[in-house]
Amino acid sequence: MRLTDSTDYSLRVLIHLNRTKSMVTLGELAEKLKISRNTLIKISNKLTKLGYVDATRGPSGGLRLGQEAGRETVGAIVRNIEENMHLAECFKDGKIQCTLLKGCVLKICLDEALDAFVSSLDKYTLNDITS
Repeated sequence: MRLTDSTDYSLRVLIHLNRTKSMVTLGELAEKLKISRNTLIKISNKLTKLGYVDATRGPSGGLRLGQEAGRETVGAIVRNIEENMHLAECFKDGKIQCTLLKGCVLKICLDEALDAFVSSLDKYTLNDITS
């Protein structure tokens, strides 16, 4: 399993905001985390919509960790941010090209592995992984 860059960057933003406990501008985040401002705009919009981040516009604006975000599990954050968790073609909706699908046990194995991966992330909250 590999997380998308968007999820990786989102977790970095959340950890940084949880550490600072204050309003941080996109410019400050871009410099500190070495992530482009344009990418951070997309990420911050998604994190705000999900309620993990509070955003304030204007000259004194920026991002701040949402009040309850620190208590959220890393597994829940990953599930909410990842666009899909398709480990193989057979996880996708729609037409599947795989000729082995009928009677294939691989999907069951991969599904169990994915569940184990995300379940292990459910053991930790954002507060747990922020030092």
